[in-house]
Amino acid sequence: MRFGGIPAQSMAGGDRDTARESVAILRDGAVVGFFQLDTRSVPGAPAATDIIGLRALAIDLRAQGQGVGTAAMAQLPAYVRARFPRRRFVALTVNTDNPPAIALYRRAGFVEAGIGLYLGGRSGPQQVLMLDVLAVEPGDG
Repeated sequence: MRFGGIPAQSMAGGDRDTARESVAILRDGAVVGFFQLDTRSVPGAPAATDIIGLRALAIDLRAQGQGVGTAAMAQLPAYVRARFPRRRFVALTVNTDNPPAIALYRRAGFVEAGIGLYLGGRSGPQQVLMLDVLAVEPGDG
């Protein structure tokens, strides 16, 4: 909750915002997580017409540590290519006090955006990471 907020509140807010798309993460037909894609990018990250932001990734506590987040992020490049074909990059900010999330994003191919830390987050300093969805082969994600 500290880093991603409360999913029910994030989803409701995102559903009211036409620039955001909420994405459910399913396992065996049950929702075990979600995230949002924001066509404006995210605060603190670069914004351009070829960048989409990743916000509010949350995995149900009972499903954490079981590869759900890793599997979802592996599918992210293909999802973005299919739903947002004009977007080449996914941008996000992740709190520096959240090593598991940082490791997840790095395993998924996210790299430093090269602009330093974002200091405007509500929970402290955040790393700014980017993923080139075209650099991931279609069979990889």
